[in-house]
Amino acid sequence: MAAHNKESLAFKEVEIDGFSTPCRNRQPPHVSISKARVVVRLRPFLPEEISSRNEKPFSCVSLQESGDPSSEVTVRLSDQNTRREESFKLDGFFGQGEKDVSRIFDKELRPIIPGIFQGRNATVFAYGATGSGKTYTMQGNEKLPGLMPLAFSVISSICKCTRSRTAISYYEIYLDRCYDLLEPKEKEIPVLSDKDGNLHLRGLSQIEVDSMEGFLETISSAFCRRKVANTSLNDQSSRSHGVLVIIVSSQSQDGSNKSLVGKLNLIDLAGNEDNRKTNNEGIRLQESAKINQSLLALSNVIHAINKCLPRIPYRESKLTRILQDSLGGTSSVLMIACLNPGRYQECLHTLNLASRSRYVTNYILESASKNSSVKVDMEAKLVAWLESKGKLASAQRSVSHSHKPEKGYSNSKHRLYEAKGNLLNGTDHLGSIQKDSSKIVSATMTPQRKALTHIDLNVDKFSFDSKINFNSVVDGELSCPYAGTPLDKFTSTSCKLKSTLIESYVEFLNTANKEELMEINGIGQKLADYIIEIREQSPLKTLHDMEKVGLSSKQVHNLFSKAARGQLEKIEF
Repeated sequence: MAAHNKESLAFKEVEIDGFSTPCRNRQPPHVSISKARVVVRLRPFLPEEISSRNEKPFSCVSLQESGDPSSEVTVRLSDQNTRREESFKLDGFFGQGEKDVSRIFDKELRPIIPGIFQGRNATVFAYGATGSGKTYTMQGNEKLPGLMPLAFSVISSICKCTRSRTAISYYEIYLDRCYDLLEPKEKEIPVLSDKDGNLHLRGLSQIEVDSMEGFLETISSAFCRRKVANTSLNDQSSRSHGVLVIIVSSQSQDGSNKSLVGKLNLIDLAGNEDNRKTNNEGIRLQESAKINQSLLALSNVIHAINKCLPRIPYRESKLTRILQDSLGGTSSVLMIACLNPGRYQECLHTLNLASRSRYVTNYILESASKNSSVKVDMEAKLVAWLESKGKLASAQRSVSHSHKPEKGYSNSKHRLYEAKGNLLNGTDHLGSIQKDSSKIVSATMTPQRKALTHIDLNVDKFSFDSKINFNSVVDGELSCPYAGTPLDKFTSTSCKLKSTLIESYVEFLNTANKEELMEINGIGQKLADYIIEIREQSPLKTLHDMEKVGLSSKQVHNLFSKAARGQLEKIEF
């Protein structure tokens, strides 16, 4: 609670219907540093678990008492069979006697909610093995509501007093794909990033809800659409990660006409599973593999953040991409580690990750507001800056020279030659070439521009001037330029060699086993696994299909180049 006490110093309290909300001071700090807060919820033994242990179940989890209740707690693990003991320092502990999660809400989640009305974001997620009580913690039941309905109830009551608006979105990550759960029909949602790295789920439903009754009616049907199945360890095992987003739109209280938008993400993670115990087969095995893969990616992200590595592997899974703002980003974070008291190994795995998550540092933006009434004319600002520096005339001259027909034509011709030499199919380069040539054609139609209008810049087939017929695909095969001079003949032979190498390389990627793939330069164990997974869904047809495993066009180009060089180096001359 020390972190919350420090945070409260920057606010003055205003009572609203028994709930205190902070009003921002006149000169708040722009950014505050916040550590992820991690607490433990130990679920009670279920009736069948008590009966199977002769009415005397042994809990492998216990709390080590400390003198100061406000400080961190020490959670101890004891294995009854091996007498092994472990201890972990965390921020809070909620034991078996607390079936009602309202105490977790009052102590941990309620202090976060006021920041949502100040335009800040917060994320709460439940983590643990299958059957550890994550879904109960987040959703609850009719008699004992979970964190999701409790959070919306408080947010809704504040909105009525502050005239703020509330909307919700709810989606799941199933088999590493996002699906909108507020839609009656299954609808996949693409996950995109803008130029600033902010995450966007295009087409995700956002429903305005102004009452608790409307929330329960909307969310109850969405809960039913989430993927669940019966396994050996859990009768109602969640097969996907569920994410509820509560969006709050309000006006700034400082007298300015600023619109503040804050979000609360409540995430119910699917539990990691040991398939040796679950006996999963078929689709259940695929679901389990994807769940474990995404949770492993989460562990890798936390490890990279704690080690201050230059690259954080957020893109290893959809889950880590969605949690990117929560792990080392700009959101307040609360992690609830859910434990099954009868499974030592599962508790050990969960607490290992939970204890490491405490060291993740986030930088909370104190003001995420935007003034919608003020619009900045960036073009006018640029012109004014150029005029102040005396550069406007020179800039206009450079622009006029860049549109000269001869230079534009020769540049386009040069870039076509570059595309011809590309080892791939040239898709990415051709898009930029087509834009350049369209600008040239739209200008004054000189004879050279008239010649350019006949160039077909299709990805599969395009032609150049009368001397050289550029690469075109005929009956699925790549035809190379006409061989006239000795240089043209050599170029033609090289082109055929490249096309043959590409075809052989694609065929190799479709047929080779994992060990054979790893023998090629540039292909490691992880990439080999991705290639095998992709080709099982759909065989690779071109090198461009390699981008499905997350590689860029340049990376694919370099990967093929390494493989080609590796094979050529083996040839003895």
